[in-house]
Amino acid sequence: MTLSYRNFAANIFILITFLLTGCASQPSANFNPGYAFSDIQSYALFPRDHAINDVQRLSDFQRNRIELAIEEGMEALNYSYAEQEKADVVVSYFFVQSSLAELKAYNREVKACLVCTEKEQRTLNKNINTETLIIDLLSTKNMRSVYRKISGLKMKPKNSSDENQQLIIEAVQHGLADLPMLTTPGK
Repeated sequence: MTLSYRNFAANIFILITFLLTGCASQPSANFNPGYAFSDIQSYALFPRDHAINDVQRLSDFQRNRIELAIEEGMEALNYSYAEQEKADVVVSYFFVQSSLAELKAYNREVKACLVCTEKEQRTLNKNINTETLIIDLLSTKNMRSVYRKISGLKMKPKNSSDENQQLIIEAVQHGLADLPMLTTPGK
């Protein structure tokens, strides 16, 4: 039963992604137009002991929920998981909770803006509020962000665990929604 539900969910995700991207003329993600997105076949996630995970304080439970949603979303888009050394990109995420201060350190880690002034940093963060999930794809060649999408993630304490997991899944799906548009040759 679980296996058929996962296949059903994956097919629904693909259908929704194609419907949404079919209606949009331009991707809404920030991305490097010179990056060869059509060459992406595999992805990795940072291991738990990586320094980037020290930038934000998330429980293992929160990380597991976000990473599971990323794995399911990437699988639905036909990307395969690989070890970081063999992957084409590393998928990174940042859940903005109560403060934007940690975001600045995260931006440095993913090289979202290497030489930003304070004003440029504010511009980079202008659409980011608390309760936001950021999905970055990093090139494994230079570990720099080549794709960033921001999604609202308004989890409420009164929600059940299943309701919060569904909100995470939706935020990740939104975060990955522009990838099919970018990976189509000629885009």
